[in-house]
Amino acid sequence: MAMCLNYLFQPTLNHFNCRYSRHFSLPPNPNPKSFSSNFSHTATTVNLKFYGPDSPKPTSIQSKPPSSVHPLPYSSLIQNCIDSNSFELGKSIHVQMIYNGYNPDAYLMTKILMLYARSGCLDDLCYARELFEEMPERNLTAWNTMILAYARADNYVEVLRLYARMRVSGNFSDKFTFPSVIKACTAMEDIDGIRQVQSSVVKAGLASNLIVGGALVDGYARFSRMDDAVTALDEIEGTSVITWNAVIAGYIKVLNWEEAWEIFDRMLKIGVYPDNFTFASALRVCGGLRSRDRGKQVHSKLIACGFKGDTFVGNSLIDMYAKCGDEESCLKVFNEMGERNQVTWNTIISAEAQFGHFHDALVLFLRMQESGCKSNRFNLGSILMASAGLADIGKGRELHGHLIRNLLDSDIILGSALVDLYSKCGMVEEGHQVFKTLLERNEVSYNALLAGYVQEGKAEEALELYHDMQSEDGIQPDHFTFSTLLTLCADQGNDYQGRQIHARLTKKNITKNIIVETELVHMYAECGRLNYAKEIFNQMAERNAYAWNSMIEGYEQNGRTEEAVLLFKQMQINGIKPDCFSLASMISSCVSLSDWHKGKELHNFIARNSMEEEGILRVLLVDMYAKCGSMDYAWNIYDQTIKKDVILNNVMISAFVNSRRMNDAKNVFDQMEQRNLASWNSVLACYAKEGLKRRSFNHFLEMLENEIEFDVLTMVTLVNLCSSLPALEHGEQLHSLIIKKGFVNCSVVLETALVDMYSKCGVIKKAREVFDNMNEKNIVSWNAMINGYSKHGCSKEALILFKEMEKEGMSPNEVTFLSILSACSHTGLVEEGWRIFSSMQEEYNTEPKAEHYTCIVDLLGRAGRLEDAKEFVEKMPMEPDVSTWGALLGACRVHKDMDMGRLAAERLFELDPQNPGPYVIMSNIYAAAGRWKEVEDIRQMMKMKGVTKEPGVSWIEINSDIQIFHAGSKTHPRTEEIYNNLRLLTSQSKGLGYIPDTGLILQNVKDVKEEEEEEYLLQHSERLALSLGLISLPEKSTIRVFKNLRICGDCHNATKFISEITGRRIIVRDTKRFHHFEGGKCSCGDYW
Repeated sequence: MAMCLNYLFQPTLNHFNCRYSRHFSLPPNPNPKSFSSNFSHTATTVNLKFYGPDSPKPTSIQSKPPSSVHPLPYSSLIQNCIDSNSFELGKSIHVQMIYNGYNPDAYLMTKILMLYARSGCLDDLCYARELFEEMPERNLTAWNTMILAYARADNYVEVLRLYARMRVSGNFSDKFTFPSVIKACTAMEDIDGIRQVQSSVVKAGLASNLIVGGALVDGYARFSRMDDAVTALDEIEGTSVITWNAVIAGYIKVLNWEEAWEIFDRMLKIGVYPDNFTFASALRVCGGLRSRDRGKQVHSKLIACGFKGDTFVGNSLIDMYAKCGDEESCLKVFNEMGERNQVTWNTIISAEAQFGHFHDALVLFLRMQESGCKSNRFNLGSILMASAGLADIGKGRELHGHLIRNLLDSDIILGSALVDLYSKCGMVEEGHQVFKTLLERNEVSYNALLAGYVQEGKAEEALELYHDMQSEDGIQPDHFTFSTLLTLCADQGNDYQGRQIHARLTKKNITKNIIVETELVHMYAECGRLNYAKEIFNQMAERNAYAWNSMIEGYEQNGRTEEAVLLFKQMQINGIKPDCFSLASMISSCVSLSDWHKGKELHNFIARNSMEEEGILRVLLVDMYAKCGSMDYAWNIYDQTIKKDVILNNVMISAFVNSRRMNDAKNVFDQMEQRNLASWNSVLACYAKEGLKRRSFNHFLEMLENEIEFDVLTMVTLVNLCSSLPALEHGEQLHSLIIKKGFVNCSVVLETALVDMYSKCGVIKKAREVFDNMNEKNIVSWNAMINGYSKHGCSKEALILFKEMEKEGMSPNEVTFLSILSACSHTGLVEEGWRIFSSMQEEYNTEPKAEHYTCIVDLLGRAGRLEDAKEFVEKMPMEPDVSTWGALLGACRVHKDMDMGRLAAERLFELDPQNPGPYVIMSNIYAAAGRWKEVEDIRQMMKMKGVTKEPGVSWIEINSDIQIFHAGSKTHPRTEEIYNNLRLLTSQSKGLGYIPDTGLILQNVKDVKEEEEEEYLLQHSERLALSLGLISLPEKSTIRVFKNLRICGDCHNATKFISEITGRRIIVRDTKRFHHFEGGKCSCGDYW
């Protein structure tokens, strides 16, 4: 037969030197008495050859001619030595034969050849080859003996060479020849050789032979040529479990789990009795199929066959149950095993790590060591995984040290696991150091480090590593690499980079991988590119739950809730059962739609499917009901939960906070066994929302006493509280604490809150100082500063900052334009305001909303252009709202236009009949004109509709304590001093030209004397607060007064004179703006 491999006919190696360091030497002389035969001999010369560096030179000894004795006694002796593995004794007999000059015939020579060939000693094999080559006549047994010997020695090249020579010599192969030759072809990866041998097998009529056919089956199976393997199997007569095992193993190798199961099932049906390897393979198939039911069947069968106590099978059972997610059965098999080996421990430790029970994996690792089994690459990999899952960097470092001491840290598998551990513990740079020490890297090690950078949001480092990976020989990014990069793009909302990766995937033709397709859908959905996401989603041949969830979440997050709900229904129609992720998106959709009825349906679905124990769903349901206004349902879910974790408690607290149920929120907080920072911050937010300064700061002090490390959010809440009160002294103390804590330039939100706080507390210069020192500014930061300037009447500074903002590349938004237009309105910059309003759509592509139109009405109205303002209102593209008519009414009050005021007021009475503001303003307009009957009519109208006027309140902060005043208040301990000081200041002001404007006394006092009218003016709340500040605060300190309504005209005028008399800087903040009084002037220029 002409074999396809060229090496079959290459010159034979020097078999006497072979490839070994030692060679055959004669054994010590045996005792002649051990042989009973006595022969007579004629002298002949026999050459004995010795090989090796210490061997003597070839010599000759005298021998005698062949004996006439039949060779059978020697043959039997040699055969007995072979059968009993007494090879040294057999070799001694051979030496004795040589000394006795016995010349064996071909039959005996073959037996001697078998003796040396089967001893298992490489030196003996070399000597056997010498004997074989010197044989003048070689029978089939001699050929088979040498072929089998070389096959057992794994010298497959010699097997094939001998086979080729055998064929050329005219000897025909038999059932003993073919198995070794097939084995050699398999080892040499010569599939064509196997096919040619099969042809010879068929010609020899041996295809049905159990041994030969089994060898063919095994050979084809190892090459994954399963059709050929099954064909060879079908031709075999008789049954051999080994052959069937080979076919099952072949299908497993190519991951054809169903075909492997069919072979196993067929094997049982025809009565082939399985062995432990069969059951182990069948269990591996069940694990591959993730079929717990089939695994249970195999488990029952192996018990019936008596393999329950087999350790090899037990290990496979543990692995199968682990892959099928059945931890209970996994542990049960492990606990019932009578004998456990290293593989047993490795398997159960790996299973617990895969289940995410990382602590249990560590406990089992310790038990393994106590049992006497050692740590190795396999269990150390699982323990590294467990440490990574626990984010236990201490245990990780301990393992790292162990690997270094045992020279295993550069191992590619363990090294990659170390990289993964450091990455998951948030120490990606240390992971990178381990990565650099690896002697060899593969896709796994690269992907582990890449995932670490992505987890940390380090895009530049991740992309640089990706490029390094592409340039390293033998390593190419795989679907895990690209899915990780797509996750990075999704997290950062970077669809540009995501599209580049998509293009790379298309070029490499791996877009059809389900993992990659799903991540593409997720990336585009997260980036708001829902059309791209939908296109890929629709083209997917197979859609998993993650793909459906990504699309549903994408629609929900982008406000397309109706489409999200529709897709959720389609997912169920397609046979995908909703999981906690899809249900979470749906619950969020119910919040967006404010549809608690739909949420109730989802709640029922969750209950029917016993999914309530999944903590995240319970939390989301409580949150959904609360945000939809169904607090009773929210409380019922919370109250019925036996084990309330900190997250559920926090959500319930937040629900009560948003419902302004402060006491309930505090009760939940007080009952919590475990609290985290979010718990403390939620209660703090509750107090702050109610404006409870004292309780808020006491709660904060309690945090510090309990050694709770506050964060940026804590500071933002407190700073915002100081803004709303306002409370400058506390705000300044918080700012100092922020600097001390190192929070400066670490949160744009916090620094923006500081800008807003200083602005609302009247310290606009300090606000600008904080703003200028910010390393990072977002649109909210710019808007806070511009709005601050607007409220302080600094329109020039606001406009300059608006231009600087554009130079910095920050595009203005709707809030920016509101602040700028308001600044122009407060200072009478009509033309500039009109220009900016016109540019909104033309230059900035921003559609003006009702509030922007309201600003223009206010701008025109304040400037006295009431007719223009009225015309502008009538031409608005949308229906004027309450704020628009309110702006026009306010302008009518300033300019005392009673008729137009009446028109605006009537519209406001229709649109917002319960708002007291329009009634009060119209009443003031009538009162200023002396129309007291109309004033009384307004009051009766308010009484009839049940509308109550909001009382005027002013307050001032004295030594960190807020002092509150109403009009005519006389309850303050220093009331007499307050009023006497005002009377003195009024007298001094008159000397400077102050004339009390009694026309602003908004009640009928025609029968009251002038002195009494002036006394009414002294009782205004802002003037009382100002007087307290003058007598309580240090002489050169700035006085800051705050009022919930617009400052009255007479108080505004009087405060200018008071600032000149006292030499004090006085700041008054009303509902519209700040007034800075100094040296007899106001920053508003009396334009307010």
